[in-house]
Amino acid sequence: MTRLRGRASLMAVVSVSFILLVVIYHILSNEIDEMSSGKIGARVRTDDAYPPDELADGSQGAADGTPLFKGHKIVHLDLKGAPPKVSYYSYLFPLLRKLGATGVLMEYEDMFPFTEDIHAGNAYSKKDIAQIQNIAKNNQLTVIPLVQTFGHMEFVLKLDKYKDFREVPRYPQVLCPTYNKTLPLIYEMINQIVSVHPASKYLHIGADEVYQIGECSRCLDVMTKKQWGKRQLFLDHVSSVVKYIKDKYPELTVLMWDDEFRDISSQEIIDRGLHLTIEPVVWKYTTDPGTTLTDQLWESYAAVWKQIWVATAFKGATSPDRYYTDISYHVENHQRWLEIIQRYSSQITFKGVMLTGWQRYDHFSVLCELLPVGLPSLAINLAVLQASDLNSFPMELPAHISEALQCDGIISLSIPEPQYGWTKCSFHGVSVYAAILRLYSLTQEVMKMEQDNTYKGWLKPYNIKYSFASPSYVERAVTDLDRHKMEIMYIEKEMRTAMEDIYDNYTIEEWLETYIAPLNDKLNQLWETKEKLLEKNTWSRRPLIKIDL
Repeated sequence: MTRLRGRASLMAVVSVSFILLVVIYHILSNEIDEMSSGKIGARVRTDDAYPPDELADGSQGAADGTPLFKGHKIVHLDLKGAPPKVSYYSYLFPLLRKLGATGVLMEYEDMFPFTEDIHAGNAYSKKDIAQIQNIAKNNQLTVIPLVQTFGHMEFVLKLDKYKDFREVPRYPQVLCPTYNKTLPLIYEMINQIVSVHPASKYLHIGADEVYQIGECSRCLDVMTKKQWGKRQLFLDHVSSVVKYIKDKYPELTVLMWDDEFRDISSQEIIDRGLHLTIEPVVWKYTTDPGTTLTDQLWESYAAVWKQIWVATAFKGATSPDRYYTDISYHVENHQRWLEIIQRYSSQITFKGVMLTGWQRYDHFSVLCELLPVGLPSLAINLAVLQASDLNSFPMELPAHISEALQCDGIISLSIPEPQYGWTKCSFHGVSVYAAILRLYSLTQEVMKMEQDNTYKGWLKPYNIKYSFASPSYVERAVTDLDRHKMEIMYIEKEMRTAMEDIYDNYTIEEWLETYIAPLNDKLNQLWETKEKLLEKNTWSRRPLIKIDL
């Protein structure tokens, strides 16, 4: 009986063990199935989201990684600020091609060698521009020149010789479209641009942000005689410019910014023939472009044009004096644009995306993010445009971008910019980024010093005016001041060295005067204030009066 009981117990244990093994097997099988189907673990593997060869070859099927957007990816170079040396293009253009760009939009402004005296003193020569185009050709990049023809004409209208061309005498922004010398000037500028770009198939005529129109006496007279409003005046000028181009250069496709069309009816545009003679570039650089670019607008555009371009921003669109690039902001801009393209692609053919990289907000504005500082953002946003899934961008830098930018180690994309990770890369210009990061860190330290209660309590203008402050608190408030003064000197030296093989001396000096000199002056002034306050060893009785100064 004892043996039978032992055998029964053994059989029971074996049975229970077998049942447990079966249950565990099914649990594990279900988890594996869920993981493989994406139900568990929302984080996307870098190489799954962006295969290493995806940038170079977009011929794969939808199931195996075809980009959602298959049109042109044109990188905008805003040369009205910080124009690179010609030698830098030999590095930049191969990089752009490797990252998936198909062309460049060259906004020369006063860097083009116009024969009139409207070009900058350090403008490119015709030989330089030919060399730039040759580098682009060798890297299979389309070159699209941009010449402004209405608004943003500051580089011309600021000059005494051309002040009569202004729509509003005080504002050198917009040409007067009815002045009899305006169109001949525009036509001559177009001719010179086209003659130096014989291989280009596109010409961008700008025409955005025409803030002043129909205000001068000449325009008011024409509008009265023809019973026009400002919209008709705009359309008349643009139509004249486009007609000139199409008559003289029929092989060119004319592009222009779309913003001035947004309040003009479809029929008015069609009546002017612009539905057949231009392709608009719809631009919006915010994180929510769909808020402004409504369903009604897209329906209106779809009734006018068969093909449309759009414009995003990879830098230069968050603040006119920002010297580092907020990558997450620009990624969101590109992702929202992809959603718009997907939503309306059944109504409109989206021919291409122009990734703008503004260097100034206008001709008079200070420099914002330098191109080398924006290269990581450009690389990432080109990858976003080649995504096969709207929501699959990884939290770490994809391998092919890391390789292109010669980065060492993992770079997290969840860390706010500027971040140390990019300094582990070796792309041409990373030393500029490193100096920018160092400046940002110093600026944060100075701000922290100024927000400290000791600083706020004993270094107010009142304390300084009457030289009335406790020495111990003054010393405590500026404990790190000498170190900050040394740091700004090192940053200036580092930045000058970093920029000199990319930019000319004019750009270097402008950038240093804009971002280094003010902080340096501030620290020097604070040091002098500190010395003055610490000179005193006795102080007046209250109330303090001017005679005590």
